[in-house]
Amino acid sequence: MKLTRYLTLAALILAHGSLQAATKTITLIELNDLHAHLIPHKDLVSDGNGGTTIATRGGLTRIATAVKQIRADNPNNILMNIGDTTHGGVEALFSMGNAIMGPLNSLGVDVGVAGNWDFYYTPGVTRARYGRFDTSLGGIIQVPIPGMDNLIGIIQPNYPNLGANVSDFTDFFPILPDFMPATWNKTIAGVNVGFIGLTSDIVADMHSMLATGFNFAQGESEHLDIVQRYADKLRNNGANLVVVMSELGIHKTKRLADLVDPGSVDVFFAAHTHEATYTPITSESGALVVEAGNDGYLGRMDIVVDVRKRWRSTTVTVKSKNWTLIELDDSVAEDPDMVALVNEARAPYLGDNVFLEAPPFVMQTLTQSIDTVVGHADSLIDRKDSLESSFNNGWSDLLRQTTGTQMAMTPGFRMGATIGATGTVYEDGAVADGAITIEDAYRFFPMAYSISTGQVTGVRFREIVEDVLTRTFSPDVFKQRGGWTYGFAGVDLTVDLAAPDGQRIQAMSYSDTGVAISDSDNISITGCRRTPIEEGDDILCAYDGFTNIDPVIGGGPGPFDLLPIQAVELFQQALAANLFNGARANITDSNNTPRWPETEFIQPLEGVGTPTGDNGGAEDCGAFAFLCGGGGFGGFFGF
Repeated sequence: MKLTRYLTLAALILAHGSLQAATKTITLIELNDLHAHLIPHKDLVSDGNGGTTIATRGGLTRIATAVKQIRADNPNNILMNIGDTTHGGVEALFSMGNAIMGPLNSLGVDVGVAGNWDFYYTPGVTRARYGRFDTSLGGIIQVPIPGMDNLIGIIQPNYPNLGANVSDFTDFFPILPDFMPATWNKTIAGVNVGFIGLTSDIVADMHSMLATGFNFAQGESEHLDIVQRYADKLRNNGANLVVVMSELGIHKTKRLADLVDPGSVDVFFAAHTHEATYTPITSESGALVVEAGNDGYLGRMDIVVDVRKRWRSTTVTVKSKNWTLIELDDSVAEDPDMVALVNEARAPYLGDNVFLEAPPFVMQTLTQSIDTVVGHADSLIDRKDSLESSFNNGWSDLLRQTTGTQMAMTPGFRMGATIGATGTVYEDGAVADGAITIEDAYRFFPMAYSISTGQVTGVRFREIVEDVLTRTFSPDVFKQRGGWTYGFAGVDLTVDLAAPDGQRIQAMSYSDTGVAISDSDNISITGCRRTPIEEGDDILCAYDGFTNIDPVIGGGPGPFDLLPIQAVELFQQALAANLFNGARANITDSNNTPRWPETEFIQPLEGVGTPTGDNGGAEDCGAFAFLCGGGGFGGFFGF
């Protein structure tokens, strides 16, 4: 009888253990590359038939609605904010990102990763905003800004931001937590989800001073080691799902996903490259790789798991992973609560009494409402082309017209506005009037850089163009740096994008004459210089080797009129005298590489050509990176 009771009890225990099984769905929400977009805006999008259309998309007011809808559908969710957030528009620039953080903090983000442009407002601001997340600090950190008499309050995000691939000089003080923690965990519906964060690897490329005191991992091997090490650590500490949030861009992120051990990471969420992935990429390790475009989209990853609880353990088995890219189009209403917060944040920039001074290092004053029309477009204005964009063409032409040089060059930023030429029919049926506003101007130039002329030899110009093409199209994807291809005016280029790095140019000639450019030519050129401090006397648009550099003077009202003119100011002045037209095409690719929107990716996913396996990083100064380069010790004091 006793034996029977014991057997019955054992059977009940076993049955109880086996019955504790349930199917759960964990929803991971990806918001990436907000770029300070508070309100809906025009964007160039694929029409699904190999062409494009201009549609109204995104903005934090629509994002809030979509997030609430997802949360109502599944309360077991985690919201991630990955990539450039506090930079990209006039409200962000003049408030050092504060105008964005207020509304964003109401969204209920769980965890995030800072983008390269979030490091723009000086290392002191970066440390105040993102370092050592602590809700007990009240959310506002007072920091000194060089040239300003009073401390400036920097609004912190109310969620942790991760950075496994960056360290700060203060990390070496043992009493302090890491500047940006490498990982974060959240248990939801009984499932332990571990997150690894990878921030940008190109901050020092933007300006060495922005990286003062920071050490960023470089290259494929360093990043692979970081991901594998922390994925293993999370698994060993009980994580059932492991997720990587990567600001490296989808190209480098896909490469890492191919190389990690199978089963170590479930999903890689990319940011930085603004690629709208409608279909998730299955990597060689089995991990999915996705990127939710920019603020015009929201990504939803539903991970269905079986949770089986036994006597002393819980087993979680992934059954499926389902990705949905949600277009934040006109069908998504603006959230009233977020609209109120956004209107408050934008109020100082609109109306008849606008007067705002940017931080001293920006050297700009805003005296007009940002809805003021400053020019008109005679063609589409947009940057969404990895080889030759209409904005870069039109802007570099305006530079030549203004200065009279043989050539002009401009960086290949991804951020910007989309403006239809007069008469263009938008997706919603509205007809464009071609108007360009001050707000649009700051979308193209949400940073401080001035305009200068100089001279460059034909051989050095060829080297620069080759390097630009490598940074955009190299099949060794960790050589890709920055944005898309620079814009050039006054030169016709024939290239073979499939040729090896450094050997893509087949022919170069002057657009005005058709004469071939020789190595010994001394070419006059208009370009840009980072302000207030450039890294060398021979630099234009981040490249050295120029001579006779001469700033274009006339940078704004009052005392600024004697300073080098800022790009955003020259843009507005040039528009007053010229229609903007960027319709030309002066770069021919003999390889006929398929390009967006014919292909899914704006920048070819695995580059163009045959990889060599050379994915090593740039020089790494190790633990004492704050002593390297031209930044000096400025980072200690918030410079």
